Amino acid sequence: MSVQTYPSGVPPSERWLDALAEIGEAVGGEQPVTDLLDRVARTACALLDYDFCAVFLPTPRSDALTIVGSHGLSPDYVAQVNADRPILLEVRGEQEAPTSMAFRTGEVVALGDIELVPGFGWGGVAQEQGYRALISVPLRRGAEVIGALNGYRAEPHQFDRAEIGLVSTLASQVAIALGTAQLRAQEQATIRELRRAEEVHTLLTATALRGEGVAGVCAALAELLGHGVLIEDVYGETLAAAHWPGTDHEPTPAEVDEQLRTGTVISVRSGGPAMAGVLLDAAVVARIHVDAPRGELSGLDVRAVEQAAVVTALELLRARTAAEVEQRLRGSLVADLLAVDDTALPELLDRARRLGWDLSGHQTLVVLRSPAAESTDTRTDRVLAVADRVVSALAARPLAATYRGDVVLVCSDRSPHMSPADIARRLVDTLHRAGVVDYAVAAVSRPGSARELPAAFRTVRGALDLAAEQRTSTVIDLGDVTIDHLLLQLDDTTQLRGFATAVLGPAISYDRKRSTELLHTARIFVDHGLDRRAAADVLHLHPNTVAQRIRRLEELTGLRLSRPKDLLELTAALRVARIAGLG
Repeated sequence: MSVQTYPSGVPPSERWLDALAEIGEAVGGEQPVTDLLDRVARTACALLDYDFCAVFLPTPRSDALTIVGSHGLSPDYVAQVNADRPILLEVRGEQEAPTSMAFRTGEVVALGDIELVPGFGWGGVAQEQGYRALISVPLRRGAEVIGALNGYRAEPHQFDRAEIGLVSTLASQVAIALGTAQLRAQEQATIRELRRAEEVHTLLTATALRGEGVAGVCAALAELLGHGVLIEDVYGETLAAAHWPGTDHEPTPAEVDEQLRTGTVISVRSGGPAMAGVLLDAAVVARIHVDAPRGELSGLDVRAVEQAAVVTALELLRARTAAEVEQRLRGSLVADLLAVDDTALPELLDRARRLGWDLSGHQTLVVLRSPAAESTDTRTDRVLAVADRVVSALAARPLAATYRGDVVLVCSDRSPHMSPADIARRLVDTLHRAGVVDYAVAAVSRPGSARELPAAFRTVRGALDLAAEQRTSTVIDLGDVTIDHLLLQLDDTTQLRGFATAVLGPAISYDRKRSTELLHTARIFVDHGLDRRAAADVLHLHPNTVAQRIRRLEELTGLRLSRPKDLLELTAALRVARIAGLG
């Protein structure tokens, strides 16, 4: 738009009224604030014969003034000045700019010829812009100064009282128009924000109603924010991820959850990802990570994350309720299986089939015991959750439940991908690496029909009673059918330890004092059919050395391995001692 010109016969008052009307018309339109201020600068140049004009407003931090509207200055020049040489408001003395002085004091600052002002600190800028005279008028809104209107002349010029009065009048009208335009812009921004908020609400609510779960919430939030999103549980296990860079992220310190309980969105470290807590019963049950610092998120972004946390909580509550129902059904089924009699077995197998488990073939028990099982139900449920996750991908998923404080898995022989012993080792390793427990002991029964499960459980539980006292992670494979299985079904572990100590005590003491391996040699010797050469190959010893160790064991224990009764007693005692950690 070109500068408005007027015929010579138009009175000045009419020109001013037309100019103010034009500014008022611009305020009522839809144009941005910058366009309005450009029009103000053009009008000032037309009315007051300025060579160029600029409107200055404070930065968001109120530490400097920058050009927001202008006439006679190129856009590139304005951008360069704003970026490299903004008018700093904290500067005082000779180096303070006239515009800063007008903004700070609220008084008009007029310089008729800057070359006549001694020590003028902005002479270089004046020469670069090509002006000799300058007037800076504060833009007042009530008692507050909100900016400054500057007029420049290329030649020296004396600003008389009448001109100062006119430009001050223009500045007053500009301040009113600017306030109205800014208010209108804020209203438009609020409307846009409300529409965007409605979009956020609609998308997340639709995700919840469609039952897309935590993964759906994660994907929807990533789409809304334009940033990667990761949702993890309180143990650091990933629940869902969308556009998240990589799979690793720094562990969340425990004390952070206390901050997240307030429902706020935070960044744990400066410049780090933003984070929000997912709350159920005032406790943090999961965390939402956004791949952007908290300071880069808009207010609407923050509200989107907060709403996503609420929807995620609903999804987790729904999943938790379903899991609790399934766990109760599984727990009841396992409890009945481990106490079944022949008359109730057909009905029980049919019940298991309706729940999705075929127990008609051979089954193997994997029983897991850990400190979590001895403390709280919450930690026991956590162990069960880990077990479910480990076996979830198996073709024939084991039936898993808690029973008498232990986690019990009934593994079918129809799962060729992982043996029960491998499942037990994977469980113990996963629990230890995840930090869920300090140690865990797993025992694996021999395969058998559903009718044999109660006896298998008594054997496995007896082994766990002995092994758990070692307080170290281990896996006990009881796959072979031996007489010591009957011993392990005894409820009194003290008697079992007493039996092993009575039979092997002298040999255990001998090994401990002399750092020998009589018991280990005896186990290998028995496992290899009393063949001293085969045992020697395994132990990397001479056959005569094996024979000498066996004779010393017989001398210490009073047993003779050539007698079947003594061999049976030694075999059982060795098994009990190994499980109990004796020797």
